[in-house]
Amino acid sequence: MPSGEQKKRSRRVTVFWIVAGALAASAIAISLLPRATEADFAVVDRGAVRVDLVDEGRTRMHDVYVVSAPIAGRVLRVEVEPGDAVAADAVVARMTRAAAGFLDSRTDLQARAATDAAAAQLRSADAELNLAQTEHRRNEELVAQHLVSAAAVDNSRARLDAARAARDAAQAELARARSALLSPERLEGGSIAVRSPVTGSVLRVPQKSETVLPVGSPLLEIGDPSHIEVVAEFLSQDAVRMRPGQRAQIENWGGAPLPATVDRIEPVARTKVSALGVEEQRTNVILQFDDRTAAQPLGHDYRVDARVTVDETPDALRVPLGALFRRGEQWFVYKVVDGRAVLTQVEVGVADGARRVIAQGLGEGDRVVLFPGSTIHDGLRLKARGGV
Repeated sequence: MPSGEQKKRSRRVTVFWIVAGALAASAIAISLLPRATEADFAVVDRGAVRVDLVDEGRTRMHDVYVVSAPIAGRVLRVEVEPGDAVAADAVVARMTRAAAGFLDSRTDLQARAATDAAAAQLRSADAELNLAQTEHRRNEELVAQHLVSAAAVDNSRARLDAARAARDAAQAELARARSALLSPERLEGGSIAVRSPVTGSVLRVPQKSETVLPVGSPLLEIGDPSHIEVVAEFLSQDAVRMRPGQRAQIENWGGAPLPATVDRIEPVARTKVSALGVEEQRTNVILQFDDRTAAQPLGHDYRVDARVTVDETPDALRVPLGALFRRGEQWFVYKVVDGRAVLTQVEVGVADGARRVIAQGLGEGDRVVLFPGSTIHDGLRLKARGGV
């Protein structure tokens, strides 16, 4: 019979093999379990969600003046250059009479003849007025003596009023005829001085060289650099979301973004063809800089980007856009609960370029799966990518 020592050894061996078998079975069972899928996680947090609309714009000086030729004649060489500062009433160009030709001589003679005729007509009207005044006074005296009827006074008063009207018309005709003549007081050293209407900077000089120009031809443009605004062309469906007073920023002008405010939205849209050949309806949106001095480095017709804030939630529960997906008309996320993906329906709000407001379905601090692919499903075991 086996001794007691042999029985103890036999029991220890049996226990060892039982434990080893159990461990081996556990290892085999664990190895057969599906492995956890790696995924990127994001944490639901609170913060601002701002909806911005961005489009290209151009700067412009609010007040631009086109200085035109006051008469038909020869403009002397314009000495000012674009960018030069000019003061109000400063001489920016000079003009002289054009070389006299057949047409110029005839026009001059016609103007002088029209002036003489108008002056003669005025003298005739003055004589008629004096006669009407004398006749009216005589009739008033005769009526007082009961020698004529009151109707005679009424007739003479009507003729007096008509004579006065004729005299006023003759005066106006004489003034019109004289306006066609060059007034001597406008001549300075044989030329006409063209003056700047405001203090500002010269923007363009369309005609720099000496030449003969008709009346009204543009000589140069002058703008006020102290008041610069931005004109941005937004799509009409974006412009209807804007209101005067909304905050904006002017970007990509060569410096830090400058704060601005929507001033007005023009009520007319224009059809423009995009670079891809698509017809678009675009509307001008005018923006004013909050600090005009900060915009002084900008000039007229500079290219900028206008960013207008049309909606903003300062303290919202938000989730990255990459965590959301749709099924039908509903929005869902995969929330990570105890290491497993849980399909969760959510109600969403406005979105910016990176995050979206969550109105219901998640809480602050919840973890969600970023960019869930077709391999992610409800109940799947998950682990953070990289073991984090």
